[in-house]
Amino acid sequence: MAKRSGTHYVLSAQLLETGAPAYLTAAGVWSPHLQDALPVLTDEERDALLAQAAQQERLVCDPYFFDVRIEQGTIDPLSARERIRAFGPTTRVRRPDAPANANEPHTNEPRNHAGE
Repeated sequence: MAKRSGTHYVLSAQLLETGAPAYLTAAGVWSPHLQDALPVLTDEERDALLAQAAQQERLVCDPYFFDVRIEQGTIDPLSARERIRAFGPTTRVRRPDAPANANEPHTNEPRNHAGE
């Protein structure tokens, strides 16, 4: 078995109703917020929670665990995949009706570019 790089495990799944990522909390409910998740230390705890989550197929699908590091009380996912699931896209999404430069006023007129 590969050596663990994290300090804890977190259990995650997809909510059936919305398809959003969810994290198992200490209260045994699913939260959309990673920081609400129950971090566990041992393989035995992890496996028991995974078996429990597999019985909740009316709420979630495909439960699995992933490694996290806890620093100063904050859960930090180690993989890029889990960071994206927890925090959202890695690129800024610009509204099509917003100016490209926030300092420029928005107009409906085309820009006059040099050389055109």
